[in-house]
Amino acid sequence: MEKLTASGLTAITDFVLACEVFFLAGLTAARPKARFSAAWFWAASLLLLGLGALIGGIDHGFFEPANLSRYFIGRVNWIVLGAMTFCLLMATAKQFFAPSVQRVLMIAGMVQFAIDTAAVLLVDSFLDVILNYAPVIVLLLAMSVRGLKNGSGSWEMIVGILLQFLASAIQAMGVDALSPLDHNGLYHVVSMVSVVFLYLGGKRLKEK
Repeated sequence: MEKLTASGLTAITDFVLACEVFFLAGLTAARPKARFSAAWFWAASLLLLGLGALIGGIDHGFFEPANLSRYFIGRVNWIVLGAMTFCLLMATAKQFFAPSVQRVLMIAGMVQFAIDTAAVLLVDSFLDVILNYAPVIVLLLAMSVRGLKNGSGSWEMIVGILLQFLASAIQAMGVDALSPLDHNGLYHVVSMVSVVFLYLGGKRLKEK
């Protein structure tokens, strides 16, 4: 019996994460909501996150073991994550800010997405994705904490974001203590817990 490799286990955890997020995205999308509301953009964020995990599973499960070029599939994945970041920004804007600020953030987000897309096509580094994503998730965390006082924020969202920070730290530090589950696979496992809390927090977002 062939031994399971780290890349193979990473692909499996990617596919499991994708299934979980697609399921939660479906539950979120099924709830009645106004188009372009905070909840609408949140559902889009989850859908794109699931798509990113699915593409990552295909990359680690098929392209990497076969030594195929990973440039195209990697860039597609990073652009999908850039689109997810834009939707995440808009969900934050719609939940916490006045309409005038929402318009400013929408323009800033569109410019950010264009710059990020150009960057990932030109620079072969996942750091581009992190630098694009980090300010938005930090903004969502800060506004969620601030919103606890008036009910616009939630502890579920805060816990989900903090768990995602933990997952990212595990990946960045290369924690490989659970071989053959490497830092990428462990990142996915912690993310599986994180997205449950993110889904619960998303249920509290404005639907109009």
